[in-house]
Amino acid sequence: MSWSLFLERTKTNTEPYGEEKDEDVIPFTKSEILACIADMPETMNISIENSESNSVDVYSKEWWIDIWFWENCLYSENSYHVVELEIKAASEPKEFLLLLAEKLGARLFDMHAGSFWTADGTGFSDWKSHCNKIIKAVFGENG
Repeated sequence: MSWSLFLERTKTNTEPYGEEKDEDVIPFTKSEILACIADMPETMNISIENSESNSVDVYSKEWWIDIWFWENCLYSENSYHVVELEIKAASEPKEFLLLLAEKLGARLFDMHAGSFWTADGTGFSDWKSHCNKIIKAVFGENG
């Protein structure tokens, strides 16, 4: 299971999710996002794989993120109005997410919480708790 965040950017970054106007969207390019990740501090020990595919793998020792460039999210040729991040981790990759959003001038929408992600929010911990409940229900207490 993964925790899903949508990366999006508009002129003001203040609109409620789903109420963005096309003329206010500032689309992303894959190369822009990859350059941003490559520019992260070396101390984060980030690796990137499959950069030529529609699902780019970005990971460190503590977490793994699949970055999805969905064709149905194309804004125009080679640009996307939203990009999905599927996060698999035991702990929240806050530093990475903060830097990514800050460097891109973007926001992250937490699909589980139904609100925009903040580093001091509970989105990841709520998602993790939900996953643990599912694991216990399916596999029992020793899941």
